[in-house]
Amino acid sequence: MSIILYPPSAGSTESTLSAPWYMQVARGLVPGVTSVNIFGYQSAVGTTFIPIWENTTAYPTYPVSAAIQYLWSSSSSDTTNTILVQGLDGSYNQISETVTLNGTTHVATTNSYLRINNLFVTSATAPVGIVNIGPSATLTTTQYAEIAVGGGKSQMAIYTVPNGYTFYLTRAEATSNQVGNVSSSYCTYRVQSISATGVTQIVLQTPFTNSFTALRVTPFAYPQKTDLQFQANTPSSTAAVGIQIEGVLISNTAS
Repeated sequence: MSIILYPPSAGSTESTLSAPWYMQVARGLVPGVTSVNIFGYQSAVGTTFIPIWENTTAYPTYPVSAAIQYLWSSSSSDTTNTILVQGLDGSYNQISETVTLNGTTHVATTNSYLRINNLFVTSATAPVGIVNIGPSATLTTTQYAEIAVGGGKSQMAIYTVPNGYTFYLTRAEATSNQVGNVSSSYCTYRVQSISATGVTQIVLQTPFTNSFTALRVTPFAYPQKTDLQFQANTPSSTAAVGIQIEGVLISNTAS
């Protein structure tokens, strides 16, 4: 049996097309399949289960219909920064657009969104304020995603599977600054799923101290239109928690 290292060493005649299947997925060379990486971080997770995102609160109630969304910054200086919005329309189909900020003024999206899956800064100049997206043209009380100062993208372990696709989770990792040297120095990680028909399940729940990793031998399949939240809490005090989720999104019509 021969072992091939990628990328090939200098002078090798081995084609990169011989790289493993997951490498080809990452390169965008497998029709109907894309890689999904979900990252979340919160420095002050408390005793109530929350999704790991920029806020220390539960995620807002999911909308029941698609609507125009509005982006704004906490700084009036952010007037030329561009933000890529990735989400789902009223039929859970994938949509995206780029919006230019106008400081603290709420800027409307062109598309109507049922779900927001990601925000990315796409301008060379980074925003100096916190970037938010929500359903109101004036209010700031409801936020569906946020980009922290210096973050460059939303850091939320929240994801909705698009229509026509199945999300196959291959790896989940949770890390914290808890070291388990006292009885209450740990975190609990759990996965909450909400089906298209509104059925809520806690798929997995486990305590951990410094880190928890799940490598799926057989990927865990989440069907289209499933809302996913990767959550954590602590028994007392607060903890910093990071979440990393990896998997592949496969079209239900892919061969």
